[in-house]
Amino acid sequence: MEIELKLLLTNVDHDQLVSVLKSLGRVKSDQTHFLVNRYFDTPALTLRHMDIGLRVRQKGEHREQTVKTAGSGDSGVHRRPEYNVVIAGDWPELARFPDGIWQGTDIEALQAELTEQFATNFRRRALELQLPGGTELEVALDRGQVLAAGKSEPIDELELELISGDLREALVLAQSLAQRFCLRLGQASKAARGYRLADLSPLPSLRDRQPGSLAEGLAAWQLNEHHLALGSEGAREALVTQLSGLSQQLFDGEAGLAVRLAALGQGLMDAPDARARLVQLMETTAYGQAQLALLALLPELQED
Repeated sequence: MEIELKLLLTNVDHDQLVSVLKSLGRVKSDQTHFLVNRYFDTPALTLRHMDIGLRVRQKGEHREQTVKTAGSGDSGVHRRPEYNVVIAGDWPELARFPDGIWQGTDIEALQAELTEQFATNFRRRALELQLPGGTELEVALDRGQVLAAGKSEPIDELELELISGDLREALVLAQSLAQRFCLRLGQASKAARGYRLADLSPLPSLRDRQPGSLAEGLAAWQLNEHHLALGSEGAREALVTQLSGLSQQLFDGEAGLAVRLAALGQGLMDAPDARARLVQLMETTAYGQAQLALLALLPELQED
């Protein structure tokens, strides 16, 4: 099971970020690689409909195929079963994965229909970091591009993957970084971004109803934020609805955070250009700090 916290970066100097990371834990390894990743599916998007992601990653002369199956990640904490197999070539070999992944599926027919759908190419600075409480993380700092259908989209993100220990300690690390760098929660995986860029999977619809829980509101915040960044009609109002609803839920026990979220929503509502205002907010440390403070209150973080 892969468990990771994904953070999107805005105007962050990677060397400075690495320096700070090294000051916050014991570095067990430090490597830099350029990764070429090709993602596969059938023309009918059979794997996408099964909620399976399939890629072949090239790192130098080394090639590895990976399947990620259904999991969760709406809040920003991503949990998905992951299976990795070293291969010799550039094309997936489905039969080499565990049989349980393909129950009820004709693997030979699926293999025959596979085609490359999109790619992600990026430079990765990978640290294995042991935190003061003993938790061990694989810290991946990625910068590159999603490439699909003749289009490209930048990748600039930080992943904190749990090797062992307590996910809450990883969150504390993220909150410490958010005091110094402009970062925010990342809801979409690289694969999801590729499918969307290739026009193979649309962005989910705006969530414009009051959130029923903190987790629901945080997920909707990130989704509606994406819509507003794209200029979707109604996105400002939908995002403000989530921020207002979250503020109301928090007011009794977390008044300080409630006030901060209400102020974010009011600022977006009052702005002549809400999209430009969102960009300004993403260029502040306060925006990501608020998201991480909310994430820390979710039951899934209390249980780990």
